[in-house]
Amino acid sequence: RTLPLVEEIDQRYFSIIDSKVRRLMSIPKGNSALRRVMEETYYHHIYHTVAIEGNTLTLSEIRHIIETRYAVPGKSLQEQNEAIGVDAAMKYINTTLLSRSGAITVGDILEIHRRVLGYVDPVEGGRLRTSQVFVGHHIPPHPQDLQR
Repeated sequence: RTLPLVEEIDQRYFSIIDSKVRRLMSIPKGNSALRRVMEETYYHHIYHTVAIEGNTLTLSEIRHIIETRYAVPGKSLQEQNEAIGVDAAMKYINTTLLSRSGAITVGDILEIHRRVLGYVDPVEGGRLRTSQVFVGHHIPPHPQDLQR
């Protein structure tokens, strides 16, 4: 009963998004304001990606770590390595996957995973899990039940 209404709402939002994408794409690539916004967005993306997992680094600390590769005193190296790993994964995506045509493969996802975990848990990075995990009250499928 609600499907037509949901589809109408979806289409309205898709049209708004498409309009904004067209506006964004009309900005010349060399525009200094666009470059600055893209850079800020990049750091915000890293910040929110690690923060959602409980990382306590601030946005300015993440910027410092990524720009200088120097550690922030008083913060755990694991947290700092998480930010460096996400930076490595983002650079891989932006320089490799975005310029390539075709579907993203399981191998691509494992390469991203290898970079994300590369500085924190290099043994597990880039590998499919072998043990059961839990996400809140949700129980994902056991690794042996997944297609390889």
